[in-house]
Amino acid sequence: MELFTVTDSCTGCGLCATACPASLVRQRAPGSPPQALAGREAHCIRCGHCVIACPTKSFLHALLPPEDFEPIRRKEFPSPASLRHLLMARRSCRAYAPTPVPRSDIVALIETVRHAPTGHNMRQVGYVVVDGPGRMDAARQLVLDWIALEVAAQSPRAAELHLAGAARAAARGKDVIFRGAPHVIVAHAPIKGISPDVDATIAAAWLEIAAAASGFGACWCGYLMFALAAHPPVNAALGIPAGHRGYAALLFGRPATRVGSIPPREMPGVEFF
Repeated sequence: MELFTVTDSCTGCGLCATACPASLVRQRAPGSPPQALAGREAHCIRCGHCVIACPTKSFLHALLPPEDFEPIRRKEFPSPASLRHLLMARRSCRAYAPTPVPRSDIVALIETVRHAPTGHNMRQVGYVVVDGPGRMDAARQLVLDWIALEVAAQSPRAAELHLAGAARAAARGKDVIFRGAPHVIVAHAPIKGISPDVDATIAAAWLEIAAAASGFGACWCGYLMFALAAHPPVNAALGIPAGHRGYAALLFGRPATRVGSIPPREMPGVEFF
């Protein structure tokens, strides 16, 4: 298959060749039309950078139809000040309204973050959304069962995370696992992927910011993330596909209260090398 074609409006600027991260687009001489590196089509990661680099829209990629590209509307970008304020105002939500969020709203948020970067542009992150009180109860019990195993084994993790105390609080009826959230969203990726843990974590981080911008609350669910890593049956029980693992988990819902100020945080150390 021919990876790409160029139209007569090509000026030979070479920007497409410069933009290709896999060096599959070659320019033999300055001003000449680009050519594909023969026999390496399978190495294309379909990032689309070659297409969008072309100032005359002369570059047509066989795997990326022109109608699938969305124009950039720079006037809609948040200002640096508004983005800074959103990032600072984001809070970990640990008090939720019990009403579930419509599935369409959750899907819309996930659609918003589908451009989150992944290693080698593999784009293999998927999501499992625990939906409904019964499912949340079942997921909570999975975590509590893992906690019981760790406590019984007197593992270092049990001591480090004070899991015995969490189990006692849960036994008293306090939801220290999910904090009353109506949903938990798990980002999963192939175990044998290039960078599955980083990919899923970036995706979940983007999702948390998108949730804050849309008025929803979210919080990283450490207990579930530890259980997913330490006890593989939890992954299968949550419906995570075979060969994948849940690497990031967010509690999600509408916040029960609205905060009005941003607590102080120290500036981290910065060094230039």
